[in-house]
Amino acid sequence: MTTRWEHKVLTYKLGWKAFDYAQIESDLTALGAEGWEAVGTLAPSFGAGQAIEIAVIAKRPVSD
Repeated sequence: MTTRWEHKVLTYKLGWKAFDYAQIESDLTALGAEGWEAVGTLAPSFGAGQAIEIAVIAKRPVSD
C-alpha cells in the first residue's frame, strides 16, 4: 500500500532587519502537534542575491 501525502507551504517575508525566526519556530511547533513534518525550504533570491521571502514545505500522511 502506498502512503498518500498532503502538503502545506508556509511563507515568511523578510522583516525590517531579519526573518521572525521565533514566529517560524512557533508555527512549526504547532503544525508538528497536528502531525505535520517540515521537509524542505525555499529561499528565492532577488537582485543582489538577498532572499526577501522564505517558504517552508511540510507534509503529513493523509488519513483515510
